[in-house]
Amino acid sequence: MSYSNQKATPPLATKQIALDDDYEGFVSAKVDYHEVPGATSAVVYLHGYMDYFFQNHLSNFFVNKGISFYAVELRKYGSSLKEHHHDNFCKDVTEYYEEISTVMRLAKEKGHQNIILHGHSTGGLIATHFLLHSNDRDLVSASILNSPFFAFNARKRDKFFLSLLTPLGKILPYVKATRLPSIYTESLHKTYNGRWDFDLTYKPVPSFVTYLGWMRAILKAQNEIYHQKIETLPCLILHSHQSYFKTTWDDEIL
Repeated sequence: MSYSNQKATPPLATKQIALDDDYEGFVSAKVDYHEVPGATSAVVYLHGYMDYFFQNHLSNFFVNKGISFYAVELRKYGSSLKEHHHDNFCKDVTEYYEEISTVMRLAKEKGHQNIILHGHSTGGLIATHFLLHSNDRDLVSASILNSPFFAFNARKRDKFFLSLLTPLGKILPYVKATRLPSIYTESLHKTYNGRWDFDLTYKPVPSFVTYLGWMRAILKAQNEIYHQKIETLPCLILHSHQSYFKTTWDDEIL
């Protein structure tokens, strides 16, 4: 995909978001944003798991169309991850409602009448859950879901074992369940086989450990949106046309 027709935009401004303490103590979030003067619409973007916002071409795309852009860095991700936190962890996706609502209200205060909630992967799952269950869902006018994490990309046998294992996440949330293969990150970063330059502290190789409590939270959220409909909003959903199950490098992953 080419972005050569886009004009370069200035670096995004940054604002820290104060949040209520949670079960791990102090937490915070961040928003990177570019305000378009006079814009009536704004995108609020949610990144995925083991991720943070570095895709500046995405903000450029919307800004060049006269739409303001806000990228939320969720608690315990990216620069919001503190030493006393478990990496990228939550016990329930509703924990993220606080920073999402805060950023949307900030956009509304700036005069944006239309809020487009844009989520990638786990961010797409969180966005959908927010649209179905949050008291602030009426702040959103439309949604874009890029490869939303509506189900674990696993074989039927693995999904069966997952359904048996994840209930333990309620009583043993910090058990280290797995470490995801790093081949996806390797396909992105220019040090390996990709073309992106991002901070490997925030999106590392090898990857962060995945905790049992997080897996339970995600499976719970997936079940809570299953068969529900967002009937009042226009929604664009994008997904790949095939899956990749290998755990070793193959150029096919590109």
